[in-house]
Amino acid sequence: MSDLISTLTQMHRPGLLLRAARMAALTGDAERRARRRPVGALLAEEDKLNAARLGGGLGYSPTRHVEVMSAILCAARSVS
Repeated sequence: MSDLISTLTQMHRPGLLLRAARMAALTGDAERRARRRPVGALLAEEDKLNAARLGGGLGYSPTRHVEVMSAILCAARSVS
């Protein structure tokens, strides 16, 4: 699972998104989301959300992006 850690270190996301995700990762909801879905699926969804964010897509949800990022951070925490 060092792949997950290296993937996270290579990501370039806005600071506000990361701060919100770190705070959300402290909740039980984020831990449940991390256990419920495979990490690969979370990373794929996060990639789609980031593409929508960068493209200014109408379907972009900042709330969902924070939820997915927080679940990824929880999964990374449990691996390391």
